[in-house]
Amino acid sequence: MLRYGGNTTCVEVVAEGRHIILDAGTGLRMLGDSLAQAQAPRQLDLLITHTHWDHIIGFPFFAPLFDPDLKLDIYGLARTQSSLRTTLAGALSDPLLPLNMDDLRAQINFFEIGAGHCFELGPVQVRTALANHPYRALAYRLETPDGVLTFIPDTGPFHTVLFGEERIEWTGQPTARSQSELRELAAMKAAILELAYRADWLIYDAQFTDAQYARFPHWGHSSATQAREIAEEAQVRQLILFHHDPHRTDEELDRIVAEQQALAAPGLLVTAAFEGMELWRKP
Repeated sequence: MLRYGGNTTCVEVVAEGRHIILDAGTGLRMLGDSLAQAQAPRQLDLLITHTHWDHIIGFPFFAPLFDPDLKLDIYGLARTQSSLRTTLAGALSDPLLPLNMDDLRAQINFFEIGAGHCFELGPVQVRTALANHPYRALAYRLETPDGVLTFIPDTGPFHTVLFGEERIEWTGQPTARSQSELRELAAMKAAILELAYRADWLIYDAQFTDAQYARFPHWGHSSATQAREIAEEAQVRQLILFHHDPHRTDEELDRIVAEQQALAAPGLLVTAAFEGMELWRKP
């Protein structure tokens, strides 16, 4: 993990002075340190794809949370089991941590949204779609006249298993057998393709190899091959493989990128996310 790194999901997007954070994994602690070294913004927006541990575990360790001059707006998927605020509060309270929400000094606002939601964060147009992930997850498209980034870090493909608000035990056979389930999968894929259509950057779940996916499809993740196929169909400019298997070595990731680039349609650049990676929109 010397080159690609080992922290969990966190991406910062900056557009015309607006700072938008995608997910609150362990990388959020490093982002907080970076913001503290610069002139920290007074407004931050945090877009959470879902509240599985690896996507929120960095939240209590984000230094700006203790800044009373900071306004933090947090967006996430509306659920029936628990509110977004309650879920995050539970992650930083006894017996897990000696903290609670009242210890945070920032001005924090929560916004629960759903699939197909459209809103503006300063100069950035944001759209959402549902990913195919256990207990549901949101994918995001961030768009300005200067560039488009689509963020889909956790999703299975759209042909074998349809995830909902329950755990699916994999038996070696497809679970989506009814026509209604197949139609729902097709509609979900169409929405994901629309979200990614002609994006400059598509950050996409590629945790598995094809061989691993055959064993663990019920985990709700894709293979690098499946990510490339979505990128090709959506006509994106650059695919950034993401959510790496924590056991994957740098050399193995190098080989996966090389294999997918060799198979990619003309004009598609295939890369893999690494810590500290910076993306700039070229004229």
